[in-house]
Amino acid sequence: MFSPLVHAQDIVVREIPSLDKLPVNAIHRIFQDSDGYIWYGTFNGLCRNDGYNIRVFRSDLYHPGLLSDNYITYISEDYEKKIWFGTMKGGYILDKATSQITPMDLQEFSDQNVFTINVTKDGNIWVSMRGVLFRFRADGTLVKRYKTEYNHSPEFVYIVYEDKAGDLLISITRGGMYKLNKETDDFEAYFHNEDYMDIERIIWDETNGYYWLGTWGKGIVRFNPDGKTKEEQYIPQPLPVDITGNPTGAIYHMVQDDIFHYIWVTSWKDLFAFRITEKGMLKQVDTSSFLTPGNKILYEIYKDKEGKLWVSSFDVESFIIDIRDYIVKKYPLPDLRNRLKANPAINSLCKEEEDIFWFSQDRYGLCIYDSQKDKLKHYSECPGTRHLPFGDVYDLVRSHSHNRIWAMPYGSTVFGLSQQNLEMKEELRVDISQITKNPGTNTSLFEDSNDNLWIGTTTGLFVYRIKASTLESIPEVSGHVAGITQTADGRIWAVVKNKGIYQVGQNKHIEHYSFNKDFICVDATSDGNLWIGTAEGEVLMFDHRFKEKLTDYSFNCGMKGDIINNITVDIYNHVWITTNQMIKEFNPRNGAYRSYSTKDKNFLLTRLLSHAVYYDKKGEIYFGGISGIVSISPTQQLESIPEQVKTHITDIKIMGKSIWENKLKQNPITTSVCVSPNDQNLEIEFSSLDFHNLDQIRYAYRMVGVDLDWIYLDDRKNSAFYNRLDKGKYIFQVKATDKNGLWSNEITEVVIHRLPAWYETWWAYLIYVLLCAGFLSYCIYIYLKRMKRKNDEKWADSAELVKMHQYLDTKESLSVPEFAEIDKLLLNRATKAVEEHLGEAEFNVVSLAEAMNMSRSTLSRKIKVITGKTPLDFIKDIKMQHACRMLENKTATIADVITALGYSDYKNFTQSFKEAFGMTPSEYQKQIKEKAEESADSSR
Repeated sequence: MFSPLVHAQDIVVREIPSLDKLPVNAIHRIFQDSDGYIWYGTFNGLCRNDGYNIRVFRSDLYHPGLLSDNYITYISEDYEKKIWFGTMKGGYILDKATSQITPMDLQEFSDQNVFTINVTKDGNIWVSMRGVLFRFRADGTLVKRYKTEYNHSPEFVYIVYEDKAGDLLISITRGGMYKLNKETDDFEAYFHNEDYMDIERIIWDETNGYYWLGTWGKGIVRFNPDGKTKEEQYIPQPLPVDITGNPTGAIYHMVQDDIFHYIWVTSWKDLFAFRITEKGMLKQVDTSSFLTPGNKILYEIYKDKEGKLWVSSFDVESFIIDIRDYIVKKYPLPDLRNRLKANPAINSLCKEEEDIFWFSQDRYGLCIYDSQKDKLKHYSECPGTRHLPFGDVYDLVRSHSHNRIWAMPYGSTVFGLSQQNLEMKEELRVDISQITKNPGTNTSLFEDSNDNLWIGTTTGLFVYRIKASTLESIPEVSGHVAGITQTADGRIWAVVKNKGIYQVGQNKHIEHYSFNKDFICVDATSDGNLWIGTAEGEVLMFDHRFKEKLTDYSFNCGMKGDIINNITVDIYNHVWITTNQMIKEFNPRNGAYRSYSTKDKNFLLTRLLSHAVYYDKKGEIYFGGISGIVSISPTQQLESIPEQVKTHITDIKIMGKSIWENKLKQNPITTSVCVSPNDQNLEIEFSSLDFHNLDQIRYAYRMVGVDLDWIYLDDRKNSAFYNRLDKGKYIFQVKATDKNGLWSNEITEVVIHRLPAWYETWWAYLIYVLLCAGFLSYCIYIYLKRMKRKNDEKWADSAELVKMHQYLDTKESLSVPEFAEIDKLLLNRATKAVEEHLGEAEFNVVSLAEAMNMSRSTLSRKIKVITGKTPLDFIKDIKMQHACRMLENKTATIADVITALGYSDYKNFTQSFKEAFGMTPSEYQKQIKEKAEESADSSR
């Protein structure tokens, strides 16, 4: 019934990016604007998709009254980049630059259903409503309104279409096609055929040179306006047949793809594809290989700029039909699935020329598989291998000089196998335990260009000379050999866990380069550089010219720390890096890389296994894992000239709120974005609008004036964040890679103005300057005043100093009142000094001079002038006066007085006292006593 699908591997169904962020999963309309944004019409608003995020335009609690109705019926764009969209209650115009929405001038129809919106090459916008077709200019001005009636009944216009001759055609519900008469500016009937009056879609088939009409009820019709009869003009085609075998003629939407030129239609029941036969007739294509069979409630099928087909749906998730010239080839291994009743888990593999695979299935063992016939044979089914230990084969290597496969099971033995008609047999075996008592366990296997088989184990390195059938040990290499390879100069290289790299030369000379790294795998590019993967997720390059250096390329190829299971170098010197979840093709020369993820539902494999990689050196790299085997052809796409990809600023958020939420009057991208001083957080989102290669696209950005260099983002990251920008003008720049990982030279810029706070404005700075100037002036005034006072004090001090010199130098007492006052002060100070040292026998004239801060001569001179006494007599008089007062105390003894006044003996004290008062101390005490008694008698 159906034509088999040609190139079925080139058509896949993919999920629509960010579909889960829509307000409702059911999409009614799909449209791509001139910038590349995808717009969705849903039952709950107009949605814009940039590949990462969805922006919704609708009436809700945050935007009350924005639209009269949220059911979006149609979407289009004028040549001034404004979005025209219809709802069940009127139409609207969205200015993409400012996000401002204004209603269309639909006059008395403003609250009715907008059926279609079409834009013609002259820039006019045609809006269809029941019974009327409006014609607008891009500025929203109404040009004319046309009645759309059939048999006096108001009808809708399905489509406004410009044919290849430049004529304007419309089709009316139940009324057929009409052409605009440019002279009368009215529509006239155009090739009416009573059998085909409901024409939903018109497309021109450039390849075959005729029109295809999609009708409601009659399916697809080939249309030839040059036909002489109705039969020549309208050629009916077979109706689409659904999964139940029933035909359906209700066509919703119709497109023609750019690769196979199939006609694709959404109908009342499902999505259908038709190929065009040599006779110009349609033949339905079997889509079951990529499209889940079953009736579906679908709406629109839309072809984007890349030629991908977007299908909107109600009861299932909307999806993309991806038609490509190049894609991953898949081997789901149905025969193995049937045997296991479970998913395949391929943990090692290799391949012969004739599409014969050798692989080891986890917990099942070694198998041989004919992919052409989908025929599989287990090692236990072959007499020559049924008794061999192939329940778990760790690695498989194809011998390129001999018609055999090297199989490395667990243990210390390697087997050489061959096959004929899928019948395995053993050719030879290499048992390492024959030459060493400590062979270890097999870890790696490599056949070089000189017919040598190198075997790595957990204890060392061994080589089997195939032609000589001899096995040798390489004693200089010890430890866990993780990988072996050969460079173009014939040298063998082995990487050993936590020990480093060993080189085995042609003359068996061994060189060791010590590195404490947990190496996992190795391969070599043609320039002799080694590429090594580690358990820490590092991708390292070793250039033997720099013996002590490993160059880390982990960041350059976007690694995230996952263990590197395998590294393979292809004929273009691209490095293929395998982790459990990802394959990366990396070009070291320009830094470009492309990723293949197990998270992609169309990739087949859900996990990649460590030794399940095989490169046939001709055109394919095969990867095994959970769910089967895939193959990818190395290409030079990573060597090509970068596409000039434009990066769009999709949103700017200040303090978490989009600036487009405000009522903007200008496009902030082409003018500038102003950030107030209180707004601390700035987030900028961007996208290259490549919806089909999101895993390959990367971005780099910088804020000129803040960032010293470009900041490179990881895969699927598309935003930049800044906090607390200083006031001033900044230029934000962003660029992207193309689908091949090559950096575009096109840089998008947006100007950011961080406005100054009041204290950062020019008038604030003027006030600061004035305040500083005033404060400085005040400080200068205070300083000058203080200096004047000090100078005055110095002048006064100088005058006083002159007087003091005059006072100290004079040898006679002066009658100047000021000097008399100084005499009094000097005597008081001298008296006080003597009194403070009465009990010190050593206190003499020198001590008094020091206490007075005077020289002995000056002191002696002044004391003599003032008192007429020598300083010694001055001291003695003060002490004698104190002696009198002390002797007047009845309880005081002469000995107490002698001690208190610092005299050393009775004789000296008595002599001094007698010289001062004309009597001895005892006579003075007696005199005081007698006077006291006389005073007492007289009182009686």
